[in-house]
Amino acid sequence: MMRVSFKLAVRPGFEEEYRRRHQAVYPDLLQAFREVGVATYSIFMDGTTLFAYMEVDDFDGAMRTLDRHPANIRWQAFMSDILMADEHGRTMQVLPEVFHFQA
Repeated sequence: MMRVSFKLAVRPGFEEEYRRRHQAVYPDLLQAFREVGVATYSIFMDGTTLFAYMEVDDFDGAMRTLDRHPANIRWQAFMSDILMADEHGRTMQVLPEVFHFQA
């Protein structure tokens, strides 16, 4: 199981809207997460910066499959007005793990 963290950014002024939208994530998107091997997925917010954590069988494979999944395509379109993209058009930046403790 892979542990992956990444960050995203919300457009200033859309923090509450981001929270509101995540109160009703599409059920078929949640099912798609299960189908691609996502075991857990959390998003944390600090101002306009989002930090996400995911445990998944194969992150790159899951992302490739989700990129083509109709529920994710719909969700990404729904979120596109409030997520900020970098100069390469990416909204997500994977973060390197520098420490892990597990009892």
